[in-house]
Order: sequence, then structure tokens, then C-alpha cells
Amino acid sequence: MIKLYVAVFLLTAFIMLVCGVYIATKHTIKQNKLNISIMQLLAVGIVACLTYTHAISVRTELAAEFGYAFYFISIDWILITFLFYSRQYTRIWIDQYASALITATIAVLDSISLFFNYKWHHAFYLVKKEFDGEWFYVFKINDYYVVHLVFCYIIVAMIIMIFIQKSYLTSGFHRNRYLSILVIFVGIILLDVVYLFFDYPVDISICLYSVASIFVSYYTLLYNPKTFVEYMLSTITERMECALVSFDENDNCIYSNQQANRMFSPGGDTKLIEDRFKRWREGRETNSISNTSWNEIYNFNGEEYRFDIHFNKIYDKRGFYCGCYFSFYDVTGDFLAYEEEKYRSSHDALTGALNRESFYEEARNILDENPEIDYVMVCCDIKGFKLINDVFGVDKGDELLVRCADTIRDRIAGGATFARLEADRFAVLVPKSRYSEEIFMTGMNQISHSLDNSQYRMVILAGVYDIYDRDAPIVSMCDGAFLAIESIKDSFKNAIAYYGDMLRHEYMTEQKILAEFETALQTGQFAMFLQPVVTVDGRITMAEALVRWIHPDRGIIAPLSFIPLLEKTGYIYKLDQYIWEQAAKRLAYWTSLGHEELSISVNISVKDFYYMDIYETLVSIVEKYHIEPSRLKLEITETIFMTEKERQIDIMSSLKDYGFLIEIDDFGSGYSSLNMLKEVPADILKMDMAFLAMDKNITRGRKIVNTIITLAKALGMMVTIEGVENEDQLNYLKGTGADYLQGYYFNKPLPVKKFEELYL
Repeated sequence: MIKLYVAVFLLTAFIMLVCGVYIATKHTIKQNKLNISIMQLLAVGIVACLTYTHAISVRTELAAEFGYAFYFISIDWILITFLFYSRQYTRIWIDQYASALITATIAVLDSISLFFNYKWHHAFYLVKKEFDGEWFYVFKINDYYVVHLVFCYIIVAMIIMIFIQKSYLTSGFHRNRYLSILVIFVGIILLDVVYLFFDYPVDISICLYSVASIFVSYYTLLYNPKTFVEYMLSTITERMECALVSFDENDNCIYSNQQANRMFSPGGDTKLIEDRFKRWREGRETNSISNTSWNEIYNFNGEEYRFDIHFNKIYDKRGFYCGCYFSFYDVTGDFLAYEEEKYRSSHDALTGALNRESFYEEARNILDENPEIDYVMVCCDIKGFKLINDVFGVDKGDELLVRCADTIRDRIAGGATFARLEADRFAVLVPKSRYSEEIFMTGMNQISHSLDNSQYRMVILAGVYDIYDRDAPIVSMCDGAFLAIESIKDSFKNAIAYYGDMLRHEYMTEQKILAEFETALQTGQFAMFLQPVVTVDGRITMAEALVRWIHPDRGIIAPLSFIPLLEKTGYIYKLDQYIWEQAAKRLAYWTSLGHEELSISVNISVKDFYYMDIYETLVSIVEKYHIEPSRLKLEITETIFMTEKERQIDIMSSLKDYGFLIEIDDFGSGYSSLNMLKEVPADILKMDMAFLAMDKNITRGRKIVNTIITLAKALGMMVTIEGVENEDQLNYLKGTGADYLQGYYFNKPLPVKKFEELYL
């Protein structure tokens, strides 16, 4: 019988050895205190089994006594290593280094005392005992053994307290991790108590070491983490914002979270989910289906939901197919948000009409997709809309715009589109067959009458562009319709105008001028002409720089054909800068010829102030050509000071301080005021002979001219009279005190070479 126990104990040691080898090969031991504690526990357990086996199998008393001594010592260290394991596993008392040091010190002292038992027999002594026809040595305890037991049971109590405390503090799921180990530990202790206090011949608790070691190792390193991961994954998938369904290699549904069940199988019948999957992959082998994604709409409880669906296959490490899964992401909210953002980016926030860019795109699509249908572009403009905002308030103005949009929306059907291009401007693309003046006039009259005020009559103007060239830019079509509106803005009879041949010719001419302007400027088609300015006694001291467009095909283009257009579009600043530089270059040339007394006056447009830095530009030009700034005289008109007057005056003052001479042009021909003479730092006042037109008011005109000249002289200004055309005017002006005279009487504007031949 003893041999059987020996075999069992040796098997126990072998099992623990195998368990330790497995852990060492499958898990990282270094830098992992929990794994180290398990390895220590197995190693000491193996020693305990072997020493106890040695004690009961030898026939020499001293050898048996050493076997029991090392067995008792190993019990101490089993408990110490289990205590270390408990602290690492539960993280309880993990920072109590003092208690660990004390218990380890006591264990060392106890081990030394037990080792020397063979001399003093203070802990135990041996006697022979027969068991089932065989005999072996058993120990009998002495006084010190009680101390050994007390120390052991103190450690046992500490271990139990650690697991109880952890079980109390942790969650329900994790509680099993600690209670299971606590139960098996207590079971071993109880068996050991049975052995000690009931005088059982053999310590059968050792047999449980193998079971306990395997249990602790597996439960700590494999089962617990695996179970926890499964629990976490299950919890995560249930809380995911997507429906998740997975299948094995035989197309059996092995998992579906709650969202998937609510979508496809409210009763929890996985058969419904499997049938849906089989219908999806019907006619296709699983191996031929690649990972893919798509978008699909599902209807639940009468409402549509949009899902992003992802299909993914799963392979093992060897590349064999072992299953697949579907994930369904509800993107309804994102889709609606995207649609709303898309709507906001393409529609006017106030009226709900298309905005400019979206209208151009939509109109182009309609024209391209319906080549057999003729269309017209109708644009609307509320006359004096700014006045409506000022008189009735912005809210009333907004209400009016919304009413306009609603009226247009009610009168167009499929195949038409409309937009609020800006402010009070609307555009409508409508099939020509559905357009009639009556429909639009009725709608415009309804809107006009909605502004109930007897002192103000609102007028809505409409321009109609018959689309004859479908490939033309949509913006050009709208421009044509608004050009038609421009032609009736000053009329109180018409509310609808059509873009006809005359407007088309005018528009095309303007577009041609703008298209050719840059090339003309770069190739030198713009030429500077000079008109002489003479003193009263006939000396040439100055010339005014004017511009002519010498077109290679059309010859000389009159300034009135392009200057107003360049003013309107803002391109005038490029032409002005070009003429300034030509004038400065000519002055530098005249200086080289010794004519330093001659100067040139150039014009400054109001647009120049907004498209460039006038001060820096003019200063850089005179410095580039090394000329006196006073020789490049700057002509301005009162229109420059109609907006941002203070800013413009500051710029002109800076130019005057630098040395330029400022000349007020066309004084008296427009709406000049005496306030302008007071505020503008001008050096020369230029008047037009319009005051002296040969009519019944010539006497009054001459008195005004004399008065203005006297006023200018009192202000320290020189006076230039332009528009002199005959000798009678010249004779009169000689006695007025004017400084300079200019007009066709002396000469018309001349090409630079001709001017130089005549006057230099």
C-alpha cells in the first residue's frame, strides 16, 4: 500500500513538473511577477511531494527524519509562495513590503530550526508504524512543532483574508475568479487538518497539490483571461452601435447581438438570420465572395433606415476559411445630416431657393439632358430694394424675398428650376412653352401689392433671355436677362424686357472688348495721345495725357467705347497705371532733350483707389524714371470723393506732400461744391467752357467764371480753362486771369510723335 502512495506522490510531482514546463514555454516568465509566483508555487510543490515520498519510503531513520524536515520546510515555502501569488493575483496588500519581509524572515528561521531537528528533536521525532502489512516512519510532534503550525496557519489566514477581501470588493463576474481558488485552497488545508488531527497514516493532502497546481495555473493564465475576454467581447458587441451577425464555415449562425436580433429576428430564431444570409449569397460560392461593403435601406415600423453593411471573411493561421461576419451600421442620422448640409450648401438659407453655384449647375444639367426642349431664362429684380429695407425694415424686406421665392415656386413645375442669385435678384430657367408674360406679371403684381403702403409703390422688373445658344455659360444667360432689366430701369411703363438684337450686339461688343483688353494692353495697342495746354500768352508748358485704342483690325476705337466699360468692371486701374508709366517715360525722354519745363497731366479714376496702392505706385514710377513729381500732374474729379472721402483726401494729401501737383478736373460741369475746394489739397482748378456756351445766359456764365477764377486765386490755385474752340472765347479768357488754356482751338489730342514734332 505504501508503494501505491509513493507512486501517487511521484505522479503528482510529475504532473506539476509538466504543468511548469508548459507554462514556461507558453507564457512570458521574466518581468511578470504573477507568472513567477505560479512557477515558484509549482517548484516548491514538487519539492514537497518528493521529500514526503522520500520520508515514507526510506528504511533509515536519519534519512526519514531529514525527509520529514525538508517536507515541513517546503510546506512553509508553499504557503509563502501562495501568499506571494495571492498578492499578485488579487493586487491586495501589493504594496505591503514590510509584512512580506517579516513572513519571509520567519519562514527562514523556521526552516533553519526544522533542519536542526535531527540534533534536538524539538519539533518532532519518528516512530515505526505498520500499515496494511508494511511499515514506515511516521512523525510524532514535540513542543516546537506547534510554533511551526501556528506560523503556517497565520499565513493561511492571511491568504484567506486576501481572497475574501478581493471577492467582496470586485464585481460579480470577477468574484468567481477569486472564490474558486479560495475554495480549492481551503479544501487542501482541511485535508491537511484531517491528516494532522485525526492521525491518518499518510498525508493525502499532497495528492491535491497536482490538482490545485493545474487548477491555479489554468484558471489564472488561461480560463480566467479567456473567459474575461469572451465576456468583454460579448459586452462590447452588445453595446456596439451596429448589428453584428457571425457564421461558421457551414453557414450556421453562431452569434448575433441584440441589435441584429431586433432587426432580423425579434423572436431570437437564428433560422431567420441564416435564411437571409443564404438568400444573399445564393448562386455564389463562399470562397468566391470577397470582403465587401455596400449601402442598403431597410424599413422598420413604417420608417426607412439606411445602413452601411460590411461583409468580412475570417481565416485561420494556415489560411483556411473558418467563418464570416456581417456588421450593419445605422447611418440614417449621418445620411440625413449630410443631406441637410448638402441642402444648406446648395440652397439659400432665407428663401429655400437654389443658390448661385447650384443653380448654374442645375440649369446646365437640365439643358444638357433635354436637348429637344427650348428654354428661356427669366431674371427678376426688385427696383429700389435697398429703400424697402431702409423704410420698412430688414424683416419686412426678408418677408418680401420669401414671398417672391414662394410665388416663383408655385408657378414652375417639373423641368424648371430657380434660384436667388443675390440680394433681391432671382433667376428662373423654364421651358419656353410654359412661359408667358401673363403668368409672370400676375405673380409680380401679387407680390407688389403685398407691400401695403399708400406712399410707396413697389416695382418688380423682369428680364427674359431666349436661349438660342445652349452651350453658352449659364452666367452669360443671366447677364443677358439682367442686361434687359438695365434697359428699362429708368422706365415707369415697362416691367418686362427682352434681350434682343440690340442688347445682344451691345453685350457682345462689351464682352469682346473685355476679352481683348488684356492682350491689347500687353501688345501695346493702347497709345498715349497728348493734347497741348498753353499759357495765356501762347506758350506750351503742359500736355494732358489721353488714351486711344489702336486696334489691328478695327482701327482707332473711341474712348467712349471702352473707358465707361473699364470703369464699370474695374479694369480701368490697369489702363491708368499703363498711361502713368508711359507719361513718366516720355517726361524722362524730354528731360534728356533739355525740355525740363514741360509736364504731363494724367487722370486718376475712382476705381484706382480700390484696386491698387496709388501712393506707392505713383512714387515708384517717378523714382524709376528719375523725374520731378511736380511734372506728373494728377487730375481728379469730384466723383472720387463720393465714397470714403476722408481716406481719399489722406491719399491725395500724401501725394501732394511728396511733390505731386493735384488738379481738379471738370469743375463746374458736374455737381462740384465749394466744400470740395475747401477740403481737397488741390493746386490747379480746371474748368470747362460749358459755362460759356453761346446762349442767352452767356453774361451770367461769364460772371460765374470770373467769380470762380477769383476764388481759386484767393485759395492760391492756378486755373486751367478747357474746351476753348474759337477766337472770341480766347479773347475773353485772356482778361479773366486764367493761367492755362486747352481746347481744339489750339489743337486736338495728338500722337506723341506728332506732338513732339510740333512743339519740341
